[in-house]
Amino acid sequence: MNPRRFNRIMVAQIDMLRREELVSSELHATLAERYRYEGWNWLSLGRWLLLFGTVSLAAGLYFLAHELVDFTLAKGAVALAVLIAAAFAGARMAARRNLTLTRRSLELLAGLLIIGLTFVLGVMYSTGSGNWPALLLIDLVVLLGLTYVLNNVLLLILSMVVFFSWFGGVTGYESGWGAYWFGMNYPLRFLLAGLAIAGIGLLHRLSENGPLERYSGFFKAWLSSGVFFAEMALWLMSLFGNFGEITGRYVEQPAELLLFNLLWAAGNAALLYAGARHGLRMLRGYAATFLIIQAYTVYFRWIATVLGPVVATFVAGAVTLALVVTLERKRRSKA
Repeated sequence: MNPRRFNRIMVAQIDMLRREELVSSELHATLAERYRYEGWNWLSLGRWLLLFGTVSLAAGLYFLAHELVDFTLAKGAVALAVLIAAAFAGARMAARRNLTLTRRSLELLAGLLIIGLTFVLGVMYSTGSGNWPALLLIDLVVLLGLTYVLNNVLLLILSMVVFFSWFGGVTGYESGWGAYWFGMNYPLRFLLAGLAIAGIGLLHRLSENGPLERYSGFFKAWLSSGVFFAEMALWLMSLFGNFGEITGRYVEQPAELLLFNLLWAAGNAALLYAGARHGLRMLRGYAATFLIIQAYTVYFRWIATVLGPVVATFVAGAVTLALVVTLERKRRSKA
């Protein structure tokens, strides 16, 4: 058997033992290092599919109830409360049978239902202030608490999504922007928030060998969320500058765009170095992805307009195909 394939099978089995909490984090790290390999993280893809499936299920239950029941806010609140209790009860039953992934999925479903219940109650007892981000802040506090009480990384991912929505919403609300909260105006605020979250992720990783040992691997969700927020903010600032106008045209300066492009490139270079030095493929993946995005962005923003549509499209296609061939050869050389 191909040694790389053998190592991949062994790592998959080791990860399964850790997910089922049959081995300690120290033993898992030791065994994983012994059978180390570089390859696509199918487990990570499965987790995201699991998250998508749970969100879809929650939405489907809502629409089904809306069709079958004469809907009122009070009935909706009671139904959501019952579903939350049922989800947590199902999670406890799954835990007793050592069905770890099922437990986490049901707890994630309960978290989504809690968000729905919060907004239903918010509408029922609204004072007319329109301060809906406050509801997300309540959800964020509750979900973060449940994340660590239940030791569920899926709830942590959901908490990061809620934070993103709350942070954009509350800054927009307090600035008088009304419904235009998701435009990421003043994207520098998302860059700073992303760096702060990534910093929490690094501290989390250092503590997972000590007081936070029980939450092994949580740092990846913190770190990934922070890096993603920062990358998206830098992408926008490299295109438009640190714009802040809802109406009218913000005139960015070339020096400002150059500064943010250099900052973005330097940040991704640092991620490549950190990922290679500390064995974090996630960081290398982010860096490589957004360096390619930046290269295409600069090309179509500044160079393609000079070359003209025909030549610019031909060059972009040729470079893309060359990149695909190079990556394929690299993948085959490692197989």
